[in-house]
Amino acid sequence: LLHLLLELKESWKLKLAILHVNHKLRGKASERDEAFVRRLARRFKIPIFVTRVPVKQIAKKEKISLEEAGRETRYHFFEKTAEAKRAHKIAAAHTRDDQAETVLMRVIGGTGLQGLQAIRPKRKLNGIFLVRPLIEIPRQEIRQFVKSNRIRFREDRSNRSLQFLRNRIRLKLLPFLERSFNPQVKRALARLPYLLDVDLAFLDETAEIFYKRLANPKHADEILFPKQSFLQIRPSIQYRLINRALRNLAEAELDFDHWNMFLDHLATERRFRLQLPKGLFASVSPEAIRIRRAKKLPSGFSHSLSLEEPLYLPEIDATLFCDLLSEKLRVVRKTDKSFDVFDGEKLSFPLTVRSRRPGDRFRPLGQTKPSKLKEFLINKRIPLEERDHLPLLLSEGKIAWVGGVAMGDAFKVSAETKQFIQISLKLGNQI
Repeated sequence: LLHLLLELKESWKLKLAILHVNHKLRGKASERDEAFVRRLARRFKIPIFVTRVPVKQIAKKEKISLEEAGRETRYHFFEKTAEAKRAHKIAAAHTRDDQAETVLMRVIGGTGLQGLQAIRPKRKLNGIFLVRPLIEIPRQEIRQFVKSNRIRFREDRSNRSLQFLRNRIRLKLLPFLERSFNPQVKRALARLPYLLDVDLAFLDETAEIFYKRLANPKHADEILFPKQSFLQIRPSIQYRLINRALRNLAEAELDFDHWNMFLDHLATERRFRLQLPKGLFASVSPEAIRIRRAKKLPSGFSHSLSLEEPLYLPEIDATLFCDLLSEKLRVVRKTDKSFDVFDGEKLSFPLTVRSRRPGDRFRPLGQTKPSKLKEFLINKRIPLEERDHLPLLLSEGKIAWVGGVAMGDAFKVSAETKQFIQISLKLGNQI
């Protein structure tokens, strides 16, 4: 890549600089790589910028793979250096083989259409273009060019290690596919992102139109969509709207599992709250779909709830209603968790409404003995970030309701119940 850009330097009026990241993964070999690049810079009288990053330590600390840690540190360095030096473009030397490998990696990992776009020939890094001039050229052609022009180079020995998924694909899977199925499999795989580009561009442009029309940023921590308008849109556009909201709020991505859970809840429940990546959650009511950041509670909360008097809980932006029902109810199985009906004679008003505390115990419906509330929430798979936002309703010190999750067995309706009280939890300030 450097030699090709040097050939074009005069005619294209290029100002070149070399960026090198020493990952400190291979001891003396990493030092020799750095020295080799520095000699190139001196030979061609090109500025060079080098950083040394302990990638193994970063991967361990962030609990990510070495490949991911290396990629993140490289592009962070590239972006910051380019900004500081007011560069317009960063050129990377990915080839058609890299593209084919990446497509296979994404397929094996279970990706959507956007993931199959793999390595983009050109994309923006905060205003600076990252370009890949060699992305359509096979690696073998580049090796032939290097050989015929007697260009010295160094090869990373870790490229032969089967420890890494990309290497296993390059050294094992792709040769097998070439031998057994298609000698041109690399070309076919590398072509796939280009075939997707046109269709995905149309979907993204359509989603952008709907986002501008429907998305209502309430404040920096929340984006709201009108529910009825949202439901009239096709799922492919719905996905992009929610994903765009996640990106805007926390630079998060909506994965397949969360999207499926969201669709399941949307189809079966009028109200629900769903944990999303990076501390975000979806709050859905009959009127709106809200994507918001979970608020940190400085020291919990505690309030009193009286019969027939709604209570707004500003800490979690929700309203509790406690209503005496006029008719005797027939007990039925229900799926809506936003309300429960209690035996009124078993409740002592005013009820205490508070956040959870260490040592809380709870006897849910159908259980004979109380257990730790913490264990109950874990078994219910309530995300950790959401547990402090659950309102607990207590009658004489006993938990009668874990708001929106489960009622206490001691307060259930029976055949002898004479007074029926419905307690419901609604998102937002409903007073």
